[in-house]
This record gives sequence, C-alpha cells and structure tokens, in this order.
Amino acid sequence: MSLLLTGCWGAKEIEHLYYVNSIGLDYVDGKVVFYTQLLSFGNIAKKEAGAGTNKELISIGKGEGRTIDDAGFDLYRSTQEKLSWSHVKALVFTKAALRPEIIHGILEQMNRYYEFRYTIWTMVTTGSIEDIFNASPLQNTSSIYSQLDNPLDRYSQSSFVAPLYFYKFIWKWEEEGQTLLLPALSVTEDHWMEDKKSSSQVQQAGICALQNKQLRGCFKHNDVRGLRWMEKKTVRTPLLLQIKQKPIAMMVVSKIKPSIEPKLSGSNLVFNIKVKAQGAITEQENPATEKEMTDLAAKEIRKQIKSTYLIGLQSGADLLGLSNSLYRSNPKAWYRLKKEGTLPLKPESLGKIEVSVGLSDVGIAKILKK
Repeated sequence: MSLLLTGCWGAKEIEHLYYVNSIGLDYVDGKVVFYTQLLSFGNIAKKEAGAGTNKELISIGKGEGRTIDDAGFDLYRSTQEKLSWSHVKALVFTKAALRPEIIHGILEQMNRYYEFRYTIWTMVTTGSIEDIFNASPLQNTSSIYSQLDNPLDRYSQSSFVAPLYFYKFIWKWEEEGQTLLLPALSVTEDHWMEDKKSSSQVQQAGICALQNKQLRGCFKHNDVRGLRWMEKKTVRTPLLLQIKQKPIAMMVVSKIKPSIEPKLSGSNLVFNIKVKAQGAITEQENPATEKEMTDLAAKEIRKQIKSTYLIGLQSGADLLGLSNSLYRSNPKAWYRLKKEGTLPLKPESLGKIEVSVGLSDVGIAKILKK
C-alpha cells in the first residue's frame, strides 16, 4: 500500500535553497539592475536563541538586463542553489528606477509568479541599494528586525511617513486622483557607534511622490513635516513648541483625525482642512499656560501643513492628497476639472486650515506657568 501513497518528489531540502529577503531595482545606462538580499535562516534561529555571536552574513546578488525578468535570469546564471521568493519582505527602488516601464514590469512579475506576496514593504532609497542591503541593525540582531523588513516598530514610536505595503502601492499607482507617497530610506553613520566605530544604520529620509504614473519629485524629511498631520495612522509624533526660536516645550501628538472638504463654486475650487489631535507634554523648558501651548501647537501644525503643500506644488505634486478627496466626494467634478490626468492646483486652492489640539497628559510634573 505504501507504494500507492503520494510523495513529495519535487520537494527541495530547505538547506538547499537560498531565501531572498529583499529585492532592489535600479536603472543604469538603459538597463534594469536587479538586486537580491539573502539571509540565512540558520543564523537567525541562533541569534533568537541567544547562541549567535558572529556578525550576520548578508549576501547580495546583482543581475542586469533589458527587463526585470531578463535581469533576474542574468542573476540565475551565477546562483549555486535555487532561489526561493516566498519570504521576500521588502522591495526597494532607486529614484532612477521609478519609471513607468519598470514599475509595470515589477507589477507583471508580482502578479504572475505564485511565490510573491502583496504584503511586501515598498520603499525607495535616495542612495545605493547595496548600502541599504548591507546595513545591519545594532546589537548583532538580524536584518529582519531592521526598518527595511519591520518598519512598524519604529513607526509606532516615532511616526513620520507611514510604511507602505505593496498592495497599497498598486492601488495608489493605478487609481486616478491618487498621489503615491513612497517612503524614502538612506544610510547614516552619524548616529550610532559599536566597538568605538561608526555603525551604518538605515534611516528615514523623506518621500518620493508619484502622480498620474509619473515621478513628481523626492522630498527631504524637513520638507514634508506636514504629512504626519494628514495621516490617520500616525501613532505618536514629536512637536517642538517655540516662541521666536526659543524652545518652550516638547509635545508628543497622537490620536490625529484629519479631514479634507472640497468647496466648489463653478470652476473655483478650494480645499478646507480640519485636524483634531491630542498632545502630551514630555518636556518643558520655559513657563507657559496650557492654552498657550495648545495654541502654539495648532499654529505650528497649520504652518507645517501649508509649507508641505506649497513645496509639493513647486514640483507639481499634490502631497496632501487634495485631488483624491474631490475624486471620491465628487468624481464628476474631478473629471470635468482635470487636465492631462491630474487636477490643476494653485497656492490659493488650499483654503482654511483649522487645527484643534487638546492636552491629554502633562506627566507627573506640573505645568510651569508664568
């Protein structure tokens, strides 16, 4: 009877597979450059059990070709074992790779090959993919706990740009009226040291914005500080309260509830924004009343939202997602007003910005009043 039982004839021993952890895409001299980052599951298990003391071995593969698949098969030529794609955690573009034909190519690959999942973190690097893939987390922990593979842990402690799953990347890429905000990463050696040597760590660097299937521009961290106030998923984010460059207090803001209301009168279109939030004082440098601090917070949030909108407008990017709010609430008006696939926005298209900040916690210490 045992001869009649089905067997796993096509199964591959796990030690005879290379597990791809991350994929990178670049575009150089008219060719697609395809990167893979490999991690050893054996090393990960040893580290989690506390037995691993050696630095994690990271292998990076590189293939080139006219298309993504062509570059992938170029990489296969030098691969010693079969590559497994079922554990891919991250997809990283370079700015040069944010081209319609390359994005279409990776969508084709993801849609057609059964091993890929849509819950892959998607991002862009402003530097080198090799540098991003080679950066290891602190304390000899595995790369699966880095911002590349696990951005939610960092985001829950300090929210700035919301991490993006691949399925949301597809939705925002394909749907009209959407602005796709791709989190940008870079590598820094300025913040951490190990064994008295600088340690290369992945850090947030801002965003790259795509609209109507075209790259509108990449924006640095300080240029898009207003984005966090328009994101419902923001968990907690810091806000420095100042008067004439003099620090008053540090507030951690949470429970953010933004809304956008399009107002249309003929062809005149204005967007009004409302933001409600709760703040907690974590540090106070100089005396101020609770009302003064909440007023300062509301003023600074308004300033950051407007600044981000105007900076995006210079590159033709709708960073606040105003176009999408009209597309969803009044699609007929959106189709009537759009030009070349996008809604024409002007500085005066941004109307009132109403911000209400409540103080939920001041800590054990009392407020230093004047």
